[in-house]
Amino acid sequence: MSDQLYNLTPVQMGAATALMGIGLLAACLLTMGQWLIHRRRLATVFLSSVGILLAFYTWAFATVFIHSQTGIFLLKDRNMGWFVVVCLVLGAATMGTNYRYAEMPLLVTLTPAMPPFVTAGGVWILLTSGALTTSWLCVQVWRDWQLLHSELSPFSVKGALDRLEHGVTFANFRGRSKFANVAMEGLLGRLGLTSLTNIGTLERQLCQFRFETKSSQAGSDSPNCWEANEDGTSQLRIKEPDGRTWVLTQSRIRDGRRSWIQLLAVDVSDYMTLSYRLSAEIDALQARQKRLVRETSRLDEALSRRLILSTRSTIHDTLSQRISFVHRFLEDEVSDDERLRRLQGLLEDLPSELSKDRVTATPEIWLETLQDLASAAELELHISGDLPPQADKARMFTEVLREAITNVLIHTTSNEMEVRLGQDASSFWMEVSNPSTVETTLTYGTGLSNLESRLEALGGSLSVYTTPRFTLRARLPR
Repeated sequence: MSDQLYNLTPVQMGAATALMGIGLLAACLLTMGQWLIHRRRLATVFLSSVGILLAFYTWAFATVFIHSQTGIFLLKDRNMGWFVVVCLVLGAATMGTNYRYAEMPLLVTLTPAMPPFVTAGGVWILLTSGALTTSWLCVQVWRDWQLLHSELSPFSVKGALDRLEHGVTFANFRGRSKFANVAMEGLLGRLGLTSLTNIGTLERQLCQFRFETKSSQAGSDSPNCWEANEDGTSQLRIKEPDGRTWVLTQSRIRDGRRSWIQLLAVDVSDYMTLSYRLSAEIDALQARQKRLVRETSRLDEALSRRLILSTRSTIHDTLSQRISFVHRFLEDEVSDDERLRRLQGLLEDLPSELSKDRVTATPEIWLETLQDLASAAELELHISGDLPPQADKARMFTEVLREAITNVLIHTTSNEMEVRLGQDASSFWMEVSNPSTVETTLTYGTGLSNLESRLEALGGSLSVYTTPRFTLRARLPR
């Protein structure tokens, strides 16, 4: 074959050398693509053999072009020509893979380069085979270039991951790093670390940048600073020297029979800043709310005191007027029935008189006011026990006491009165009595009848005794 090459003109030799060089470059590019991108082992070996074959012919044409007889002699071109058979055998081994559709034309173009065909047809058979092989290799390079830009591939996935603002890295089950995007490399670089470190060692190194919170300070003595979650992942919050905060999440993912460790880093600096601002706003709102509650309490207390004073003044004035009428009737020592009915009417319409101004008085106010006014009427009132906790029942007992005071002033000459309040397992009770006897006939008029009806409406009862001492007994269920 060497003698045949020397029969070519320098222009033909230069063109053949360039053609073989282009084919060699294309074969090298495809070999790297099959290994780095598609991960096809057999296709990589086959294309490597094609690259070796084209490298031989490139060197052969180059040495002839520069008139180097020694180079051709040492290369033993006849033996190297049979390497085409090796290429064809490796190509046949890849026919069961996905690469068979791309390599079938390549096997056809390589077949004429076998020594029998070259010996029979001359160097032009070799040049034609080389031209077709180089052309098809260039077509495959162009096709792979288009695939990198239009279809999903490891490079396109890496390009997409590099565009993420979050950091991500993958390692195999032994902890060896397989991939880290730009954001993760930048984060680790600013921390003085590298993604080439074993993932277990890297996780321990990241603990020194842990962002301390109140909850994490309590468990700072723990050897593992990563917080485990229920879903099997673990998290760690770290802080960069420049103040940026990241949340790292470590999880395990499976790809068929293989297991991978994924480490994801999310920049939460903006969220932390917003959280601090919201926390400050909430604290300020809570402080203002507490001040508002204090001011409202003071205002309610002032209004309550003013309302109590106004209510007690109204009750006091009204009752004083009624008691002055009672004293006048008693001082006249006239006890005809007409005057007694008028006197009783003055005392019985007291609640309606007090409700004209819609004054709300608590039972405690009524009790204190009745005690004060009893003293003003020279009636010594002794009260023991407490009113029921329910407001309606306590108010009902004050009505009983008011009616009892009315009857004592009208029907007796007593100047003292005893009031006992208590409760048992089933009811609250109130007993009002005085040591005097009834001097006038006691009848169930409007006051007592109305009082008895109201007690029965609440499920209670009223009992009146005139001997041996005047006594009113009222009961209300608990």
